[in-house]
Amino acid sequence: MRLALGILDLSARLLFALGIGCLLLGGYLAWQTLSFAQDAERATGEVVGYHETREGDDTRYRPRVRFRTASGDIITVSGQLAAGSKRFPEGTQVPMVYKVSKPTEARIALFTDNWLGATLAGVIGLVGIAGGYLVRRGVRRDVAKFRP
Repeated sequence: MRLALGILDLSARLLFALGIGCLLLGGYLAWQTLSFAQDAERATGEVVGYHETREGDDTRYRPRVRFRTASGDIITVSGQLAAGSKRFPEGTQVPMVYKVSKPTEARIALFTDNWLGATLAGVIGLVGIAGGYLVRRGVRRDVAKFRP
């Protein structure tokens, strides 16, 4: 029984550490998105096609978006997020955010493209921390029962 409780205690610590790591990752991704937005300009782009990538039997699609900068330059970029299906029909207008100093570094200005990674990492981190805490608390309670 001691061995089982020791293994559970170790897994609780690892789950807690995973939670901390995911929270740090979520914070980093949120910081990256916020720092990108500081020097950003908004524009409306048009989906002009898709960049297709084969991964085994699957095909992943990244939208190619063309937009006009405030200075009048026409820029075409690929979206950050590759999906198993085409997210937007060609010709769809999408909001864009781009760096004024480097307009080729542009993103589609939707939650999925900017905040999904940070949000998921944060939620997984909180669940990992809570799970590690609860398992550790349960192990401590069980250890106390077996002590004379």
